[in-house]
Amino acid sequence: MKRILLSIVLLSSVYLSAQETVIIDKKFGEKDLPVSFEYLPISQKFVFFSGEKITMTGSSFTTTASAFDGNGKESKLFENQKYFSCSYSSTENSFMNIDIEKSIWTYNYKIYIKDQIVEMGSEKIKDMSFSYFGNIINDVAIAKSQGGRGTIDGAFNDFYLLGFSNQKKKDKVDFEKDDVFLEVIEFKTGSRNRFQIEKPDLTALKGDSFAKTEHKVTFTCRLNGNDNFDLITKSISNDFQTVIIYKTTYDFAGKKIKMIPFTLKIENNFFVTSNNGGGPQISTANGGTKLDGLSINNYFEDRKNGDLYVFGIFSDKSQKKIGGSIHPNGYYVFKFDKDGNKLWESINNIDGKDFLERIDYAPGLDVRLAEYKENLVFSVSVNDFTEFTNAAIVDKTNGSILKSSFLEYNNNTAHEKFSAFINNTYDYKELRNKSFSPNAFAAMTLNDSLFKYLKGIPEGDKRLHFSTLFSNQGIWLVETNNKDYYKVLLFK
Repeated sequence: MKRILLSIVLLSSVYLSAQETVIIDKKFGEKDLPVSFEYLPISQKFVFFSGEKITMTGSSFTTTASAFDGNGKESKLFENQKYFSCSYSSTENSFMNIDIEKSIWTYNYKIYIKDQIVEMGSEKIKDMSFSYFGNIINDVAIAKSQGGRGTIDGAFNDFYLLGFSNQKKKDKVDFEKDDVFLEVIEFKTGSRNRFQIEKPDLTALKGDSFAKTEHKVTFTCRLNGNDNFDLITKSISNDFQTVIIYKTTYDFAGKKIKMIPFTLKIENNFFVTSNNGGGPQISTANGGTKLDGLSINNYFEDRKNGDLYVFGIFSDKSQKKIGGSIHPNGYYVFKFDKDGNKLWESINNIDGKDFLERIDYAPGLDVRLAEYKENLVFSVSVNDFTEFTNAAIVDKTNGSILKSSFLEYNNNTAHEKFSAFINNTYDYKELRNKSFSPNAFAAMTLNDSLFKYLKGIPEGDKRLHFSTLFSNQGIWLVETNNKDYYKVLLFK
């Protein structure tokens, strides 16, 4: 097992260098509590939401939102409001919140586009399913659960709210049997229209030549700003060595524009599913989760040129069926241009083979790909039975591995709280009284300045919690003790 040796002299004071910038450093206030944060890759801004507790609940209203650039310059997005569950669209020009002051039992939304406020009551959106539209996080669409109608996150832009229904005008869509209708609400007029879409060819997705599965064929969607949307389906060969992603593009009247296949082949190994956000997690009767064929991979789409970076994991043994138990061995990234032509492939072993030999549960493997300083960062983390993160910086131009790391850590559920700003349970022996997200472990092993900063924080009597976001500007580190202060730093 290859391991990065993380040893460094503990500094007597917090380590700071020219490579990091303090973006936020604030104290908790009764009506100024940290609520959430997100990164907007188009505007390259870090958005921080703060607010106040909702009486007799573990939730919070968002009262204020500010956007910060890489130098810490702040611009107010809104203040003195009472919003709940705020989320930006992929255009970054509009955002939504759930209006719980009207009702906590039904979803009523408000969508804000510049100076316009559009209300979407529960009756207006009745029998529309939003669960097929993934939440786009840093140019990767993360699939939602398809067990219900879902929330409108990822399903709206600056002009429309989109959803799906079947021929009976109901939100339960059986992709194999039903006709599929695109439901479109126009914000300017308030009109709602429905258009039957041409379904992808099911014979290219299921049959004797494809991998066995206990799940029905389904799909996910990705909204391409104000232009159009992609409907994603995938086929897996019965030997698990060929996967085809079918990206079918439609306009907002349901007209098919084009269909482009992206074909992945692997020799002497086999593609396997993982928790990569490419497909929904499916709840089981015993309280567990399963994965369908959409979770065979996922992709990062470069908004500048349309290039696709498809990522996932593989094994040296074939699964008997999609989502079956298997020991993973490695990970891959395939780069395609926007027309489906493969530009390169990067096939790599996962560090920590002895750990992986104990893992045969695909939903427990958390696999991610993100943009990082003009390149990509891949990470695989295990949060069941044993805990580790293997991370690597992948060169965008040719797929070579520029840096790789492996870190073992512990899951201590005693650190978990009923309600907290950052609620991490993972800790590392060299960083005492501190808890991290798996993504933070990837960040600290790939960025020396970040790790030096963490080592330089003296061990206090209050446990500190850390979370990170990768971006083209660097790594955003969020730090708090969940009691009286929070900080945000950018490590460039």
